[in-house]
Amino acid sequence: MKKIYSPLLEALLALYLGFEWMQANNILAPIITHGIYSAVVLGHGLWKIHDHRRRLRQRIQQLKLEGKKLIQISKLGSK
Repeated sequence: MKKIYSPLLEALLALYLGFEWMQANNILAPIITHGIYSAVVLGHGLWKIHDHRRRLRQRIQQLKLEGKKLIQISKLGSK
């Protein structure tokens, strides 16, 4: 799932929450549903940030190793 947040999804959620409120005749049910939805969106965003940082650290390590190998090769070539 590339993008979990979208205005269309928000509109559908708003319609659902209104329907849920009318059916339950209790405002607490849509409040809880909205809280769950918000937690999922927040968790997904935090997971994406964590994953991006992890991949960035891996790429930096890879570049450092490649740089060390190039330095070693150039030292061997100049001897």
